[in-house]
Order: sequence, then C-alpha cells, then structure tokens
Amino acid sequence: MSSFNSYLYSLGIAEQFLPDEYNLQSNQLTVPSTFVLSRMKSGGILSVYSDNIWDLSPYLPKCDCRLNFDSWLDNARENDFLYCQIRAEMKKISFALLYIKSGKSIIKSIEQRHTVLRQFAAIAYKNGCTLQQLFSDVAYMSKVNDAYVGVSYQKAIHIKAFLTDCFALQQQYPLLIPAFSTYKPIEHLAKLAAQLRLQSGKVGPQTKVIPSRLYIGLINALADKLNEFNQNASALLKWFQRIQSNSTFALMPVEFKRAKNAISFTDARDLLGLTALFEDNQIRKHSNLTRYMTLVQGMAKLWIHLFTGMRDNEVNQLSYDCYQTMESSEHLVHIIMGYTSKLHGGGNKSTYWITFEDIQFGVHAAQSIGEIYALFNPHYDLSNPAEYPLFPTLYSQKHRYKNNRNIEYEKDFVSNFSGAPTRTQANFNQYLSRICVSLGDGLRIIESDLAELEAFDAFRNWRDEKDCQLGEYWNICTHQFRRSLAVYGARSGVIGLGALSVQYKHLTEAMTLYYRENSVFAPNILANDSQKEFIQELEYQRLVHSYAQFEEGVIHSSRRLLGGAGTYLQLQKDREQLLKVFPDREETIKRMKKGEIAYKASLFGACTNPDACEKISFTAITSCLSCAHAIFDTGSADKIQKAVQRIQKVRDTQAQGSLLYDQMNSDIMALNKMITKIQITNIEE
Repeated sequence: MSSFNSYLYSLGIAEQFLPDEYNLQSNQLTVPSTFVLSRMKSGGILSVYSDNIWDLSPYLPKCDCRLNFDSWLDNARENDFLYCQIRAEMKKISFALLYIKSGKSIIKSIEQRHTVLRQFAAIAYKNGCTLQQLFSDVAYMSKVNDAYVGVSYQKAIHIKAFLTDCFALQQQYPLLIPAFSTYKPIEHLAKLAAQLRLQSGKVGPQTKVIPSRLYIGLINALADKLNEFNQNASALLKWFQRIQSNSTFALMPVEFKRAKNAISFTDARDLLGLTALFEDNQIRKHSNLTRYMTLVQGMAKLWIHLFTGMRDNEVNQLSYDCYQTMESSEHLVHIIMGYTSKLHGGGNKSTYWITFEDIQFGVHAAQSIGEIYALFNPHYDLSNPAEYPLFPTLYSQKHRYKNNRNIEYEKDFVSNFSGAPTRTQANFNQYLSRICVSLGDGLRIIESDLAELEAFDAFRNWRDEKDCQLGEYWNICTHQFRRSLAVYGARSGVIGLGALSVQYKHLTEAMTLYYRENSVFAPNILANDSQKEFIQELEYQRLVHSYAQFEEGVIHSSRRLLGGAGTYLQLQKDREQLLKVFPDREETIKRMKKGEIAYKASLFGACTNPDACEKISFTAITSCLSCAHAIFDTGSADKIQKAVQRIQKVRDTQAQGSLLYDQMNSDIMALNKMITKIQITNIEE
C-alpha cells in the first residue's frame, strides 16, 4: 500500500473508498489518465488524474479540498501549448507530493502547497518558460527571487515548505519533477523568512487572552441570546413546518394581496407567539429570519468553544447527539463526544471533551437549527443522530451548483456525515463580526481592558495593535477561547468572574482529572493530543498565576516576611540578593515547574511547599506557624486574629479542663504569640 493510502487507511477509511494504488517504476512518474484520486461516499469515482480539478474533500476533516489546475491563468485556452505543458507539470508535482514523498503524509497541507504551485506556474507562463526551466535554468533565478519581494512571513514559510518538499523529492529521484537541484535558493528564502519574522514582531505566542470584563460580557450575552432562541425553538419549528405544508402561510405584503385565504408574515408571527423574538431581532422578512438562525448557529458554536477548549475543526465535526453524561464515583460528568478523525467513507476515532451542564444552551440551539435545516432540504437525513452533523449547512448547494465539477449533473454532497454536509469554518468566520455587533456595545474595548492586557503582558505593545483600539468591538477569534479558558480556569477564584469562578474551578479540576494519564476513564477513553496540549497550557497558566502571586506577595511586597520560608526570603531581600535567586518570570516559572519552589495561599499566609501539605488538619491548625515552608506578613495577623476569635467561640462551648478545651486554649496562645511577633517585627521596621 502506498504511503498516501496507508495514511488514509490508518485514519479508519475503508479500503473500498480509498484512491487507487500507485507504485513508482524505474524512477519514472507515469500516471494513467484514469487513475482514481478520490471516491464518493457511494463508492463512485469523484476525481481521476486527467481531471483539471482534483476533489480530495472526502479525505480532509473539513470536507473541502479542491486542487484547480485551470484557474491560475486568466483566459486560458486548450490550444495554448505552454499553458497545457505547465498544467501537466503541476499535476506531476502534486501527484508526487501526495504519493511519492516519503515521511508524514502531506494531505493536510496540499492546498497550501498547491496555492504556491499555482503562483510559480503563473511566473513561468509570464516568462515564457516551463516550470522545469524556471527551477533549473540560472537565467530565470532572478525571476524566482522577484516573487519573494513584498511577501509576508507566513507566505514565505509556505513557499519554503513547498520548495523544500520538491527539493527532497528531486534529491531522492532526480528529474522526477521540476525542482531546484541545489538548496541555495531555499536557504536564501529561509534567511528572508527569518528577517520578515523579526520585522513583523511575531516572535513567541500571539494568541490573545480575552480581557475578563469582555470575557464575562461575551458569556452573559451569548447565554441571553441562546436562551431566547431556545425558548422560541419549538415555535420556529412550527413556523417552518407550516410554510412547508401551506404555501399561503407567512406571506409578505405583495404576495399576500394576490393570494386567497392567506396568512400574512406579521399575522403568522403573532399566531405562533414569535412577536417579541422577531421585534427584538429586527426580523421583518424571511431573509432576516434565516440570517438570524445563521447567527444563532454561530453563537452556539462559540458557546461550545468557550466551555470545552475545542479547536475549530473539532467543533465543526460534532454530531447531533454529541452531548452526553457519565456517572463517576462522585458526581455526574458532562461530556461532549467528538472525533479525532471522522473522515468520509470510513470509520472514526472517537474522543471526548469535559464540560459542564450549561453547555446544553449551545447544543440545544444547534440541534433545533439542524432540525429546521432538515425541513429545507428533503435529502438531509436526521433518522440517525450520530450521522447528522450538529452544524449542518443551510443548504447543501445541491440545487444551486454541483459540488463535483468533474461529473456533469452530479448533485451528491461530500460530508463526514451521511445525513448532511457540515458548515465550513470559513463560512462561520464571516459571521463573527456580525455576531459581535448583535451581542451589544458591552463588547467594545474600554480603557480597563487595555490596562488588563498590559498587566498580563507588559512587553507587548497592545495599544498599537489594530484590533485593540478603544471603542472598537473586540475581534472574536475562536482560538482565543482555548487559551482564555486555560488562563481563567487556572486563576478562577482570583479573576473577577463572579459566580462563574466557581464553575470554572470545577470545570478545570474535572478537565485535569479526566484528561490526565491514568484517568478514571482509562482505558476505554484516552485523552488525545489536543486535550493534552490544553492541559499543558492550563498547567502553565497555573504556574504563571503562582508567579504573579509570588511577585506580589514577596518580590514587590514592602511588608516584612516571617515564617520558615518567609524569614529566608526576607533575608535575601535585605541583602539585595532576591533578584539573583529569582531573576525573572520565566526562570522562576521553570523552577516552579521542576518542583523546586511553589507559591500558594495557605490558611494564614502563603506556602512554598511544592507537594501537598501533610501537616494541616482539623485538630492541628497551628502547624503552619512552625512550618519551614510558611510565609507570613502583616496581612497574616488579621487572618490569625479572625481564627483566634472563631476558636475562642468554640472553646467556650467546651467544659473547662477537658482535652478539647485545653487543646484549643493552647492553639489560641500559639496564634496570639505569632500575632505579637508579626506586629513587633513590623514596628521595628
């Protein structure tokens, strides 16, 4: 089996849906014109080598991948010899990248490679040469270098990846495809890319954390909109059922005048109790209503991102019945069942995402819209919820244009689900700005948001970034949710998220519990790489939060420190050695990660013990006072005083001379002694 087919087979695609096999003979790339490159879910042929559009959609998770070998040149003619020659070279290169290239399959990046290939094809045609001449003739090297002028860092990286793949093939099989025979031009491009990266300032992580005010505002606004829709979902389903069964229902004014015994749009709205919904969302005609549902579908998707940390494609490929619950030994676990890969024509690899009960707001809204879309499209099949997407398209385009342009009159859609096609991510993204506006002015950036971003990352020039301008709407991007969930989950109880802090604390604890190795779900369900990456991010953010507390409570604190660890740290501060021990954030976080030090709140102050405390208990609350890991300051005196007052109340309910009375009395004396010590130390200071 070829490497390409082996890769597809490893994803669970059944053999009958795989493309044809190809074995290179005598290092000569000769491909029959009828060679099958992709098959439909019916098993029929979707694309062959001679087609000028290779439709590889069935083998990509997003179900949308078409390599067009025609449209790179405007007004192309079949009798143009050079054009046809370059097109033939393009096919050989793309085929070799898919079938001959060794190592990891390139299928997920083939569209990027093809985009670069089309640009080189246009350069070759413009200069009256073939791709073989463009890459091998020194006379054309300046033309290739000209193509690099003005490119972005990302574009330069894509060009380099394409040229490197072709060069690797050329080194293994000389003259197999048009490619550079020396690495020098690629090395030149690599240096250019490095310069572009430095100039762009895009060094290090770029994903923004959504400021907490905007974050909670987004959550509240989405919850309101989704609840509003869910309360009216059954009435909306009846609306569309009536329209399907009665052509005179909900007619617009012009149509209403011509029809007999008709019901107007306004009367239909009032009849089904949809008046408030329509008025609040400016729904005055049918197109307004379908647009509203599209926006709600996008909101439902954002809601799932918010509380799972899932990536775009992972959410796009959820099934209608994705929400499930599972009983654990302690409580009910809410999960979203998804797929690490669910490709057309074969099996799937299931996985899960931990979430909490309120995820149903988004899931139910998406399910209701999916049911309505099934009414619009009789060829959609909702009989098997596992084979119907949670986010289907409004229309499959079945009656607007054919998906497969290689087969005349072909109307079959390509989808990971047999029930309906899924909405593409690009389609979702075009509605993000509209969703943001529809959620209200509370999502506009204000001064406190920028101040919070600057506090979070003081080395980034937030105010100069075009999507961080005062008064503008925050630019919603779904990948921000993943990092924001990790950040706020790690800091729940500290960041001002109100009641949501409790939910975040429970949610992130559950995620850590179930995604980690040897979780209670093992071995039946195992965390995938995406979930492990999320937990790594979550753990890193916890370390960042610990450092922020350490910085505030130790490094920048003007209070005298006491306690086992506090006395040592204060001594280092007095000697001006503390910044040598803890020179910067990253070094301190690195030591925290290694378990050399920790910083966390304790009963009376802070604790530097990297491990769980084995001393504290209900009957030994003073163990902190003599602990080598303890840190106390003037704030500790207030906490200890409150503890003394509570213990005194409990002690006075006990019989004098009893063991419990004497123990509590001893604790009170020890606590008062520590209060006095803290006060004296700070007076001397």
